[in-house]
Amino acid sequence: MEVTFQITLDDYISASLLSGEMTKRSRYIHYIIDILLIILGISSLYYGKYIWAGSFIGAAIGGNLLPYGLRKFFSPWYLRRHYNKYKVMKKPLSISLLTEGIQFKSESGEGFLKWQEIHHWREGPSMILIYLAPRIYYIIPKKILEQGFPIEELKTYLFNHLGKSI
Repeated sequence: MEVTFQITLDDYISASLLSGEMTKRSRYIHYIIDILLIILGISSLYYGKYIWAGSFIGAAIGGNLLPYGLRKFFSPWYLRRHYNKYKVMKKPLSISLLTEGIQFKSESGEGFLKWQEIHHWREGPSMILIYLAPRIYYIIPKKILEQGFPIEELKTYLFNHLGKSI
């Protein structure tokens, strides 16, 4: 079944933020570094090394606040600006799920993506990202389920060919 949809500004921002999320492994590493910095900060306080304590605790706080601020404020502003300049992103796109892969069509052309050509995939609450390379992906909004697109079948194919979503 072929379904046609358009990537909205909200889809574009959500996809970029989803793509930039840490993986489970990198999140654990980040937590370990934060815990070590806090332990070093507290032990520095205990030994009277206040400058070191402030540095370690400040690094732990800054290492969390800076990425949060970038994701919450800067990225949406920047992506909004980028979307408004990106004319092709606003064009309708058709997608078909086939047993051999996924077919995409637009005014600009069409392409067929075989399952074995997909690098990996990622699922968020409102979309699925299908990666051709580590930073190049197709956005598939889950709202196309309303038009009859078999999202669950797509996820099953992706799982069977690539394993679980990262």
